[in-house]
Amino acid sequence: MSNGPVPTISWQSLQPAVWYANKLQCLPGFSFGPRVIDEHQFIFVAAGRGTAFIQGEPYSALPGSLFYYGPDTVHHFIADEAAPFLLYGLHFSWEEHNPSGRSPGIKIRDTAKFDPAQDTTQDNRMLVGSADYPDDSLLFHDVRQVSIDRFEPRFARLSECYSAESRAYTAPLLRGLLLELLAAMKQEELRKSNKQQQPLTPIISAIAAKCDEHARERYDHNWLGQWSSYHPDHMARLFRAQLGTTPYDYFMSRKLQLAKELLAHSEHSLLAIADELQVGSIHNFTKWFKQHTGVPPGQFRKLSRFI
Repeated sequence: MSNGPVPTISWQSLQPAVWYANKLQCLPGFSFGPRVIDEHQFIFVAAGRGTAFIQGEPYSALPGSLFYYGPDTVHHFIADEAAPFLLYGLHFSWEEHNPSGRSPGIKIRDTAKFDPAQDTTQDNRMLVGSADYPDDSLLFHDVRQVSIDRFEPRFARLSECYSAESRAYTAPLLRGLLLELLAAMKQEELRKSNKQQQPLTPIISAIAAKCDEHARERYDHNWLGQWSSYHPDHMARLFRAQLGTTPYDYFMSRKLQLAKELLAHSEHSLLAIADELQVGSIHNFTKWFKQHTGVPPGQFRKLSRFI
């Protein structure tokens, strides 16, 4: 099921808890499931191969495959007879719900094989970030492919940390390692995107430069027609196709960068900065700035001058 809005949690709201982490060398033909769990899980294939079924959908499970599923999502893994899996498993929640920081006990329930004619399909997606800012967001669904060299050490560290003697700092350490893992996934996604991106055409480069040049002004969609010989809507589509963002969002990102520079390196008042960047009242400026940085402009200024 994927027709409704994607469940979303912002980066700023992330307070994940790791409930269990392990490393498992599977025997030939080893399988687990069909089953469901009460939390969320990553299964990372470090070596070997096999087949994974997420809600009845079959996937080849190969080195570097990273599977994700949430509560009540039926899943089933079968290791190959000749080259069985080496797996890392991670049970977690996106928001900690146990003050102790330790698992109340992983709840795993065996279930019958998923039957699409009878079973209700779960929406097995999760968006970390915001649908309005895809460049800064990370969408999880059944499976993605990641670098073994980059991610096996991260899963190994999580497993080692969980297996070590429990200390008062273990839960926050596991949380930090999971947050680093998520950030590394987004960074790899961006690296892959940059490698695939074709060089910008001269006209798109020119429009991007014009956006930089006019970032202190209010955005005007008609600029796209004035700066080219095409209709503004057509240019907006070309811009998004090449840069992966709309001209407006690109323009506002440049305005935000200017705001950060003025807050960090000038003595201008918030009102003066709001006027210079033409972002309306202090209230509007503060709301907009906090929405995109997580902190109000006054606090950003203080933090930028703190060492």
